[in-house]
Amino acid sequence: MTPTASIAMPCHDAEATLPGQLDRLVPQVEGAGAELVLLDNNSTDGTARVIAEAASRSSAVVATADHCGRGVAYARNAAVARCRSDRILFCDADDLVGDGWVEAMLAALESHEVVTGSLEVESLNSETMIASRGRGATPSFYGIYTVAAGGNLAMHRSAWERIGPLDDGLPSLEDQDWSLRAWLAGVEVAHEPRAVVHYRYRTRWQELWRQGWIYGRSRPPIARRLFEATGSRPPRLAGMRSWIWLMVHVPDLVSRSRRARWAWVAGNRVGQLRGCLEARFVLL
Repeated sequence: MTPTASIAMPCHDAEATLPGQLDRLVPQVEGAGAELVLLDNNSTDGTARVIAEAASRSSAVVATADHCGRGVAYARNAAVARCRSDRILFCDADDLVGDGWVEAMLAALESHEVVTGSLEVESLNSETMIASRGRGATPSFYGIYTVAAGGNLAMHRSAWERIGPLDDGLPSLEDQDWSLRAWLAGVEVAHEPRAVVHYRYRTRWQELWRQGWIYGRSRPPIARRLFEATGSRPPRLAGMRSWIWLMVHVPDLVSRSRRARWAWVAGNRVGQLRGCLEARFVLL
């Protein structure tokens, strides 16, 4: 029997967080008559064991793997290729879905092609990290188009096939690029506030620097694609306030609690400079 929906979830080195996500998600999947496709994306810890144990406990869990070592966009695409339903949902192994997440997404898909939910950040993060990253409002690309968050997303397969898979050639922000293509195709990204995902920020400053760097590096090529398609673009100096903030807050580097925020902002700025050079597009 074809499942009512397929939840695609790539898992990379998620041994510590995946069990909590499964405790929340598997009962919802079983109750909806859906399937949960867990794809081990070249993990080096005990993720494969956690996935195998989950599949042994529930027939709704599909255990699969892809060991090519590529990033999350590739892994999401690979997971979708293994999904059997025409309704596809996405979430991540290091977050926690809220109560009724599957039900809310499926209800929203009754009247929308593409749906993104709400990201809640207070439950899993410190106030210091929330101050550095924000409180999870529905994102947009410089206020130009709505971004469907890749870790809290649902769509009909027809939309996926029309818009195309995620661009696994980008360093990151593949959901922002996919949302651009959806916007250009005239596909509305609807927001369903009842579909809540409790989002987990990274905490170590080294991880924040690296994540900020790949985020920043990915923005200029997306901005260039936007400009080439529409003639619209973000302001060239959109990041100047962040550069000024970095200079003012250099003393924060001596504080462990404030160093993480500085690393996140600095990683974004430096990565964006690299992205500008690679894309030959000015977006400082």
